[in-house]
Amino acid sequence: MRNKKYSILISLLLISLVLLVSCSSDENELESKEIIQEEVLLNTDDSVYQISEENFSKIFQDTINSVVYIKTDSQMRTGSGSGFVWDDSGLIITNFHVINNAEKIIIKFFNGMEYEATVLGSDPPSDIAVLKIEDLEHTVEPLNFGKSYLVTPGETAIALGNPFGEQFTITTGIISGVGRTKLSGFSTYSIPAVLQTDAAINPGNSGGPLLNSSGDVIGMNTQIISESGSFSGVGFAVPSDLIEKVVLAIVNNGKHEYPLLGISGTDLNMDIRQGTGVDRGITGAYVTGVEPGGPSDEAGLLYDTGNYNNESWDGDIITSVNGEKIKSMDDLVGYLALYTFPEEKIKLGIIREAKNITLDVVLGTR
Repeated sequence: MRNKKYSILISLLLISLVLLVSCSSDENELESKEIIQEEVLLNTDDSVYQISEENFSKIFQDTINSVVYIKTDSQMRTGSGSGFVWDDSGLIITNFHVINNAEKIIIKFFNGMEYEATVLGSDPPSDIAVLKIEDLEHTVEPLNFGKSYLVTPGETAIALGNPFGEQFTITTGIISGVGRTKLSGFSTYSIPAVLQTDAAINPGNSGGPLLNSSGDVIGMNTQIISESGSFSGVGFAVPSDLIEKVVLAIVNNGKHEYPLLGISGTDLNMDIRQGTGVDRGITGAYVTGVEPGGPSDEAGLLYDTGNYNNESWDGDIITSVNGEKIKSMDDLVGYLALYTFPEEKIKLGIIREAKNITLDVVLGTR
């Protein structure tokens, strides 16, 4: 399931710049007109979709009523951020860091309606929080969710939010990368399967939705990398698949629990390949440590017994989980977080001493 992709082929990317220059014989004056036309045609199996300024405008009009401006107050400071509607009861989702330590939370909709909200629950490791509006007086519609595991680099990305307090703003770009891991700042564990985008994200965009060309949520804007504190072309979003899993757990159970494999590891590099004797075509995660008494220890997973500068090359290489190929340590972390649950029995495909074996592991809870 995870590696099924919609076959989207960019059949035409046309950016034409026509510069018309005429010369007046009397005044020897150059008159120029710049005509810029930009369109992207996406060819699917049965139909062709055109992404243009008109489409961006329609997506904005169709979705902006489900996006909110969030203002927070505490004894220490006031702050602002973004969020969006989860369901028609008025639940709002945003980043945990937007409402962390807030004593008062005000939600403002595009129509000008304002409400006070409380925190229903949160998950700091994923930087997700769920807010409940008190006494909702108008009809709200949740945004549709897309599948972030289907997203590929080069696809359209649309960010909605309130950068620098400039309310209800749209910016556009592309997906620059997928499968990143980023620390939320509130946990030693990383957010898995993070999307990277060059759509402008600035302070105040946090908690707002990242949409695809259909207007579906594929992520929640959460971080940027910048030396100045402003957008520099590198922004990140919590993936929609993780958002749905975490929010459903918070709404139904009051909290979200993550599965625990109980290992540390690293990507396969040239030294590891040479030391273990695996081919270049093999991908996976090399086990460098196992938590004593943890799920992997009880299952018999082996780790490298050498030290940092003197590897023994006796660790297991995890190449698959439940039959799904693992490309890297980040890929392993992402798969476990998105597609497995605590107490679930999983099957690890392993290379041990140049032999392929399968190991059953009952996941713990972290």
